[in-house]
Parts: sequence; structure tokens; C-alpha cells
Amino acid sequence: MAIKSFKTGLMRGLSLRCPNCGKGRLFRSFIKVEAICPVCNTDNSIYPSDDAPPYLSLVITGHVIIPLYMWIERDFSPALWLQAAIWLPLTALVAIFLLPYMKGGVIGICWAQDIHRK
Repeated sequence: MAIKSFKTGLMRGLSLRCPNCGKGRLFRSFIKVEAICPVCNTDNSIYPSDDAPPYLSLVITGHVIIPLYMWIERDFSPALWLQAAIWLPLTALVAIFLLPYMKGGVIGICWAQDIHRK
């Protein structure tokens, strides 16, 4: 068993690795948790990660996209159709890209703080 610290759990989760050993994969598909780590046999399905990952993903996306949008709007004033064609897909792609990393981070924090489902 690894020494449980917030930093260790967070870093292993953000790297999409098992928070206990840091070697096994945390997900078997996009955001489907690998129930049992193939390396250390830890049950990673007991760590709750329901609502926090999408929320964190959207918060980070908003803090990146909105300043960019406002800067482009102020300096270049592109047409509304062009802005919609750029910002809507970009926002969706960034939020979807961040989702597994946020879920891994939440699982890592839950592992480090001994937060689990009964």
C-alpha cells in the first residue's frame, strides 16, 4: 500500500493511473472506471466521482474560453456566425477533453482522503 497523501492521489489520478500503485490504468474506456486495478488489485470503483468531474471540467473550460472569447470580440469583432462556429465546438471539445482528467483527479483525492462508498 502506498503512502496516502493528497498530492500523490491527485497526481496519480490526473495521470489516469491507479491512485494506489500509480502503475495500473484507472479507466477501461473513456470515463468508465476499471473496477479492479490489474497491477495491485485495488478496487477503484468504491471511490465516488459522480458530480464533481463535470462541474470542474466546465469551470476550467469557462475560465479558459470566456477570456479568449472576450479578447477576440474586443479586438477583432468577428461576425456572430463565425464566433458561433468557433466557440461552441471549441467549448464542447475542451470540456470533453478535460472530463477523464477531472474524474481521475477526484478519484485520486477520494483515495487519499479515504472517501468511499459503503
